[in-house]
Amino acid sequence: MSRTSRNNMKNSSFFHIMVQGINKEFVFETRKNKERYLKLIYANNENVEIMAYCLMDNHAHILVKPNEIQDLQNWMRRVNTSYAIYYNRINERVGYVFRERYKSQVIKNEKHLCSAMEYIHNNPVKARICNTKEDYEFSSYIKIYQGNKKKINEKLESILSQSVFQKDNGQEEEEFDLIEEDKEDKNKICQETICDFLNSKNLTLNQLKKDNPNLIEIVKILKYKNKISYRLMEKCLNISREKLRNLVIK
Repeated sequence: MSRTSRNNMKNSSFFHIMVQGINKEFVFETRKNKERYLKLIYANNENVEIMAYCLMDNHAHILVKPNEIQDLQNWMRRVNTSYAIYYNRINERVGYVFRERYKSQVIKNEKHLCSAMEYIHNNPVKARICNTKEDYEFSSYIKIYQGNKKKINEKLESILSQSVFQKDNGQEEEEFDLIEEDKEDKNKICQETICDFLNSKNLTLNQLKKDNPNLIEIVKILKYKNKISYRLMEKCLNISREKLRNLVIK
């Protein structure tokens, strides 16, 4: 289980939770399974406010505001244990259902909160299950907000007006860590995009580093088309993120 420090409640009251089937198996693949999991998260959430969620076939994302860290831990234990018992019974199987009990990510500031909510609702679009967030039934975009962005904005404004976050550190742009599966996907996308670009330009990586016009072009492709962070670009290109930022700014 993800063990989140109680001290994190001093900086933020919000957490991005992710659960995934063991070996990335489809554990929510049917309508009945998704409905069952949704029923469980709402049946046990008296001390946990659910801000956003999205249930996919092999994983689920939930954005929550618990009263205390222990409330979050108790809630996820009850939800996942109950679902595992149900899932094993209907499939006549034994053993673990989830890869881990859950992963948790502290929401760092206001921008991170907005980004997390947008990310969660965009999951089925990213997976090419549907064309728009409104088309996906098993997310809070429809079930809580009725596909109405105005309602989401009103909810966020209400939260942010209560100043639950520490002041930002003054950085113009902060890059937020992704949950592990998304890191794996982004790393693959980044590497493949760079490889395709080098092949199309008949360049090596060392040549690219000395070729500012092409370097600027690939950085913009990675940043704006593929939503790759400067941190990951730094790793894949072996160029400092400060230099990469400055290339785009110029």
